[in-house]
Amino acid sequence: MAAKKASSTLKRQFTTRMLIVLIIILSCSSVFQYVYLSKKIESDVALEANKVSESIEQGINETDVASKAIELQLDLKLKIIAQRINDRLGDKPLEEVTNEELLSLSKEFGVAGITLLQDMDKDHGITGVKSTQPSDIGFSFKQFLGEDSYGYQTLNSLYHGKKIDGTFETYIDKNTYMLPIAPSGSNNKKPTFFKYGYYKPDDKDYIINPFLEANEVYHFTQEVGPNNWIKKVLDSNKNVKEIAVLTPKVYADPSLVKAKTETWKKVDYGNFKLETQKDRDTLVKLAKGPKRVAYISKQGGKTFYKVFIPVTDGKVIYVGLDYDLLSKPLKSMSLILLIFSLLSLLALFILSTSFFSNIYKNIQAIISQINLLEAGDFTARSTVIDKGELRDLSASINHMAETLSHVLKDTTKQAEKVQSLALTLKAETDDSVEKVYELSIDLTSNAREDNFDIADFLDLVEEKLNMVEQTEDINNLIQRVKHIRDLSDNRSESTTDITITMSDLIKSLQAQSVELSKISSTLFKNMYKFKL
Repeated sequence: MAAKKASSTLKRQFTTRMLIVLIIILSCSSVFQYVYLSKKIESDVALEANKVSESIEQGINETDVASKAIELQLDLKLKIIAQRINDRLGDKPLEEVTNEELLSLSKEFGVAGITLLQDMDKDHGITGVKSTQPSDIGFSFKQFLGEDSYGYQTLNSLYHGKKIDGTFETYIDKNTYMLPIAPSGSNNKKPTFFKYGYYKPDDKDYIINPFLEANEVYHFTQEVGPNNWIKKVLDSNKNVKEIAVLTPKVYADPSLVKAKTETWKKVDYGNFKLETQKDRDTLVKLAKGPKRVAYISKQGGKTFYKVFIPVTDGKVIYVGLDYDLLSKPLKSMSLILLIFSLLSLLALFILSTSFFSNIYKNIQAIISQINLLEAGDFTARSTVIDKGELRDLSASINHMAETLSHVLKDTTKQAEKVQSLALTLKAETDDSVEKVYELSIDLTSNAREDNFDIADFLDLVEEKLNMVEQTEDINNLIQRVKHIRDLSDNRSESTTDITITMSDLIKSLQAQSVELSKISSTLFKNMYKFKL
């Protein structure tokens, strides 16, 4: 029972340890795959975001180059038109120029309108005096833009011949100042985009302001360019959820949206429908310090990877990727690898436990044989079907049992012989004891009688010799008689001793035969315990 319990415990320990190793391997594999998967997804998503942002940035740059080229052509055209208008007006003072004349010139030169600007007074500053547009007459830049505004200060510098520090203009020289396409400040009913040019002749006290309607150009640069790129990317890449070109300055200062002469928007191109408070806070920070920002955002049960990449002109390209869709293939691959790992480990566990079960079964067979041998059954044999050391061990134990069986059989035969000899010796010693006893009595009696007869005879001889004359010969005879008496006494005593010694020897042999018989009987009893 103890051996079975120990073996059962060994099997249970092996199974438990295999399960623990299996769990540890699975846990480590899962953790490793999770870490690797997270890094892989992050790197792949970041790479995808970079590709999209580079594509959009390329589209913006190309559109910007095209729009700048178009605006430069418009700038040069407006400058030439302004110079020709100056030539047509000649030396006329501003008061003599009529609005109808300006309207005729605008039609002649193909412009949307012409306005003549003059520095009126301290309150109004530079104001529209004559114009083809009634809304431009009396329009005060100082009141509309503010005296400290960049636009008014630049226009004032141009009017008074001061150096112009250009920032937003697209073309500038000594007498010319061209603004980028922008909404009209005086036309508030309908958002109309114009290309404004300001030309200050040296010989006049007013600024000639021709302007072109540029709605088509504006829509081309604002929609056909970057928006077209964004649409292409969205159509060709299902992983991209939305793309936008954002202006962080507007997020930092929302009042810029209300600017009347400059176009400020939060979203210049594309869509930003997944906007969150975190995104707004991020854009505010980007307005202060441009740097690449990326993070994972969970919205409405879905996960998105949002990337904000600063580009030139203070803009930020935003790319919103479908994180779930991007990570799905990698997660599926990881799940497949995990399942195959689990199946492999399970197969390894089954094979290992099966292999150990066979070993355990063979060990149990050997242990059962050893238990039977321990109980005295030397006919027990174990059969191990194996090609390893257990088969050799089983063969060795079988050979040992066979050898012990032969030894014990031989010992039993020898014990039988010893018992037979002991019985024979006992019987013979029993018979010899009586005979030796009778013989010893006869020998002792006869020896004593002979010794008495010899002693009487020698006494008679010695008496007779003492009666005769004592001569040397007589003395020698007397001495010889005494010597013979001593010999007779000694022989009688020796015969008695020999008889006693033989009697003791026979008794000793008898006792030893009995003891030998007991030993052989005990040996037989012990041998009967073994099954041979």
